[in-house]
Amino acid sequence: MKIKWFFTLAFVLLITIVPVVSAANPLKVYVNGQPVYGIPPIVRVIDGLPFVSIDAISSELKLDVEYDEKNNTVHISNKGEPQSEVVATLKKAKATLYATKREGDLEKFRLEIDGETRWFPYWRNSDAPAFGPRLFSEDINQDGKEELVVILTSGHGTGIMITEAHVLQKTNTNIGEVYEEKLIDNPVAIINKNVKTKKLPNNQIEITIGKNKTKDTFFEYLKHEKIDFSVYKGKLVAYVSGHLSPPTEGGILITYQFKDNMYQAEKIEYLKNSPDFIMESSFQ
Repeated sequence: MKIKWFFTLAFVLLITIVPVVSAANPLKVYVNGQPVYGIPPIVRVIDGLPFVSIDAISSELKLDVEYDEKNNTVHISNKGEPQSEVVATLKKAKATLYATKREGDLEKFRLEIDGETRWFPYWRNSDAPAFGPRLFSEDINQDGKEELVVILTSGHGTGIMITEAHVLQKTNTNIGEVYEEKLIDNPVAIINKNVKTKKLPNNQIEITIGKNKTKDTFFEYLKHEKIDFSVYKGKLVAYVSGHLSPPTEGGILITYQFKDNMYQAEKIEYLKNSPDFIMESSFQ
């Protein structure tokens, strides 16, 4: 059901108003240079500030304005813009992830979790169904509360898959307990600091991590063409290797811990075979 709704003109950036001269000369409204008229007048002055009916100018701005009486909400959408849709859910966390599809990507993410709404305008994910967002709910920092882990695929192609992780955990603030995103140390930076490699004859390589040395067939994991975040054995992990297809042998598994208010490497190890990650379904 449509409803006339008044917003400050600061919200509607495309509107220009000519100041009031007298009661006989009411405020004039222009949208994209064209005058808009209404009876009764579509502008009201409240406490010295001009307010305009968004419903009256919705057609000029190509907006749909709807009032949801049952939920007591107003929905405003641009007719020419793609609309947000559900891209992942996880029932046990009461979490639903929304995004807008645009030119092969998912963007403008919105997360509704346990009655709370968060917006993430800078998140990006491929819109290919095989690389959709993954949601996990696990106590990965052993604080007795489950964190929500969102895994996004930021890049993929022949032999390439790059993911990124976002961890949201309940945090006490001055407005109560809210979900707050925590920093995660970059897996490539962790490897550059802690892993050394040395080429050996016969396509062999020596991998040194701390005091541990491992020899294996040569693989070019330093290209970082596969970075796969996941939740594995109750921990946040990242597996970094070379080509995805054809698969290279071996890779570095980073297990994270929550320390100093961020997730950083707890354990770094070389694996000769990829770990068997459980791929949490997008719709649980």
